[in-house]
Amino acid sequence: MQKTMSETISDILDSSSIEQLNSLIKKAQEEIERKKVDEIQVTRHLWLEQATTLGMSPEEILKYSGRRKGKPKYRNPNNPEQTWTGRGKKPNWLKDAPDPEAYRIPE
Repeated sequence: MQKTMSETISDILDSSSIEQLNSLIKKAQEEIERKKVDEIQVTRHLWLEQATTLGMSPEEILKYSGRRKGKPKYRNPNNPEQTWTGRGKKPNWLKDAPDPEAYRIPE
């Protein structure tokens, strides 16, 4: 009767010394790193192919959110970097405003 791989591995582990097991761990870790490099190379190649097919660079794909950013319609006068497009949840600085239309950005 032929042994399964897990039975063979169990036999090796059971019959090995601590020194042999440490050596096995080191070799296994080295093999994992080698395989990672190989898989990263394959993934990189596929990634570049797919990006080219889409007419994009891999960096553009990473930055791509799929959502169009709306044009800001409101600006916080106390912090001009804070804007709101009018979509989604209304920000507190606009919610608390006595006249929200006063914060509207002229078009």
